[in-house]
Amino acid sequence: MTETARLSGARPRLYQTPSSYYSMIARLALAEGGIDHERVFVDIHYRLSQQQPDYVRLNPGMTVPTLVLADRILVESRDIAEYALGSTSDPETKAWVDLHYAYPIEELTFGGLLARNPLARIMIPKRLEAARRQLLAHAAANPDLAAVYRARAAVFARRIATFEPDAVVKLSERRRAEAIGFMDRLEQTLRDGRAVLVPPAYGVADVVWTVFLGRMEFAGLGAEIPKRPALARYWAAMQARPAFSAADIWTKFHLGRLIGAIVGIGRR
Repeated sequence: MTETARLSGARPRLYQTPSSYYSMIARLALAEGGIDHERVFVDIHYRLSQQQPDYVRLNPGMTVPTLVLADRILVESRDIAEYALGSTSDPETKAWVDLHYAYPIEELTFGGLLARNPLARIMIPKRLEAARRQLLAHAAANPDLAAVYRARAAVFARRIATFEPDAVVKLSERRRAEAIGFMDRLEQTLRDGRAVLVPPAYGVADVVWTVFLGRMEFAGLGAEIPKRPALARYWAAMQARPAFSAADIWTKFHLGRLIGAIVGIGRR
């Protein structure tokens, strides 16, 4: 299917991965915005579908999510959230959203896994190196996309350096401390009893920090939430919203659900 054909459909198509942090942000924003859309599964773990030329032409960054609209393509979860729920231009919302996106969440999750698991410290760098080599092979096979593939390969080279086994324990500890600091900051803000992070209405700041709190549960930091009463109240309220369930926010790893998506069955 050509890019023109993809763009011609009236119903938005969200290319996403169930377990992907930024895909969850997109799904939650679209659900809260009441925007009907089709979810298209992208296998970023095993088949590396995000590296295939058809997908690269949609999203040169080779990331998920990607939202294909009738008139444009959005390849950043922040842009998708703003499309669904409105601009983040007011200073308070912008400050919260900027704070969220400045934090490298994968350094918490991958760093924590590597710090805890000696086997992961061997296997994940090998996996990253294999992905880097595959990107360079794609560059050789697709001259029109060679620069894009080489740029992405450079990103993987930097990731290999970031997750260097001898340094990853300290990296994990630093990101964990920062995440707990964010929860303290949320607690302080929510102590006045506000129902949403930036009153008067639910918005993009609530989307990103709701998914962040879900990832805290996922990463083994969920016990920190009940220590903060205002944050615990807010988290319970966010989970009770109908969009939370509709968006399939993962607070733990669901291997069976991920495998089901890969083989074409189950919830996507």
